[in-house]
Amino acid sequence: MPSAVNADTALLSETAGVLPPTSIHHDGDRPRTLALGNMTLLGFSLGMVGDRIFRDAPALLLLIFMTNYLGVPPAMAGVAIFVPKLVIMFVDPLVGLLSDRLQTRWGRRRPLMFVGAVLAAVSIVLFFHVPHFASPLVQAVYMSVIVLLGFTGYSLNSVPYLTMASEVAASDGERSRIMAWRVAFMAIGLSISAYAGAVVEAVGGGVRGYATMSWLYGGICLVTMLATVSATGRMKVSVADAVRLSLAQQFRLVAANHRFLSLLLVGFSQKVAEGVGYGSFAYFCIYVVQQPLSGIGLVVMSSVAGMVVTQPLWLKAARRMPMTRLYAIGVLGWCLNLVLWLAMKGRAEWWLIPLGLESGIAAGGFLMVTLSMLANTLAADASETGLNREGIYSGFWLAGEKLAFAFGALIVGVMLSLFGFVESTGGTQAPQTPTAIFGIAFTYCGINMLIYLGSIFAMRRVARRQEAT
Repeated sequence: MPSAVNADTALLSETAGVLPPTSIHHDGDRPRTLALGNMTLLGFSLGMVGDRIFRDAPALLLLIFMTNYLGVPPAMAGVAIFVPKLVIMFVDPLVGLLSDRLQTRWGRRRPLMFVGAVLAAVSIVLFFHVPHFASPLVQAVYMSVIVLLGFTGYSLNSVPYLTMASEVAASDGERSRIMAWRVAFMAIGLSISAYAGAVVEAVGGGVRGYATMSWLYGGICLVTMLATVSATGRMKVSVADAVRLSLAQQFRLVAANHRFLSLLLVGFSQKVAEGVGYGSFAYFCIYVVQQPLSGIGLVVMSSVAGMVVTQPLWLKAARRMPMTRLYAIGVLGWCLNLVLWLAMKGRAEWWLIPLGLESGIAAGGFLMVTLSMLANTLAADASETGLNREGIYSGFWLAGEKLAFAFGALIVGVMLSLFGFVESTGGTQAPQTPTAIFGIAFTYCGINMLIYLGSIFAMRRVARRQEAT
C-alpha cells in the first residue's frame, strides 16, 4: 500500500524553530501568557482534516479517473498531474513571502488561508466534474489547469497554516500541544481520504459515484479549513523581526550542507516511491489482486494501528543498534509487504488487515529513523553556526517531497503506457492484456521495491557523512 500514514514531515517544521531567535512583539506590546483553550485548539486543528483530504484523496483516484473515465492515455495523464505540481514547488516560497508581508485588518495569514480553502474545496469538485472534450490532449490540458488551480489554493492555505503554528504558541510546551492536536486530526483526515474509493462504490460507482464523492469531500475540506480560519481570528499572533534570506541565498545555504543534501536524497526517494504507490494502488487493486477499493481504507486503518503501537519498540531498538541497520530492517519489511500483496488475488477482504498491520510496522521503523536523522542534522547545523535556520531546511524538505510525490505519479503513467494499458471512457474498464496487468504489478511492487532498496544505500551515505563530522 502507499505509505499514507507516515509521520508527516510538514509537522517537523512546526517544532523546529520556524521563527528566528529575534525579538517578538505581541498585540499592544503586552506580555503574552498561555494558554490556548481546547475549543480554540479544536478549531485550529480541524484544518488538518481538509489538508489531508486534499492531498491524499486525489492522489489515490485522480490518475485512474483520467484513464478509465476521461480516456486520457496514462503517460499523458501522468504529465498532466506532474507539470502543475512542479510549478507549485516554486509557488510555496512566494506564498510564504506574501504572507510575511501582507498587511490587512484580518492579519497577514488569514486572508490567504480563506482564499486557499475555497479554491482547494472547489477544485476537489472540479477534479471529478470534467466536461467532455473530443481530444484526449485537450482533456489532459484542462485537467492540468484544474490541478494547478487546486494546488495553488492548497499552497495559499497550507503555507500560512504551517507558519501560524509557531506564531500562536507562547512556549515549547504550547507548540508541542498544538502538534499533538494536529497529528490527531491529521490521522482523521488520512482515514477519510483512504475511504474515498469506498464512497465512490457505495453511492453507485461510475462517473456519478465520483461526482458524489467529490461534493462530499469538497464540503468536508471547506468546512474544516474555514473552521481553522475562524479559530485563528481568536488567537493572538506573535510577529518576529527578522532579516529573511532571498530564495537564491536559501539555495546556496542548502547546497553547502552536504549532510542535509544526502538525507534529502533519502527523503526524496521515499516520496517518489510513495507517489508510485498512490498512483498505482487503485489499478493494482482492480486489475491485479481484484480487491474492492473499499479495501484501501481497511489497509490504511490497520496500518495506522501497526505504526502507532510499535513506535515504542522501534525507539527502544534505536538505542541498541545503528540507525542504518534499523532503517534497512524497516525497508526490507516494507519490501516483504509488497511481495505479500501479490498473494492477495481474490482473497477475503479481512486478509488486508494483517497486511496493513505489517506495512505500518515496517514504515514506522524507516520513517522514524529518517525523521530522527533529519532532526539530528538540523540540530548539528544550529550547534555549529549558532543560527536558527531549521525553517529554511524544512521548507526545502517539503518542496522536495512535493516534487518527488508528483514524479511518482509521472512514473506510473509512463510505465502503464509502456506496458500497453488501454484507457477508456465512462469507467467501462477496457480489457487489458496480460502484459498490461504485469506492468501494473511491476510498477506497484517492483518499481516501489527498487526505489526503497536504493534508499538504503543513500542512508548509509548519510551515516558516513555524519560520522566524518
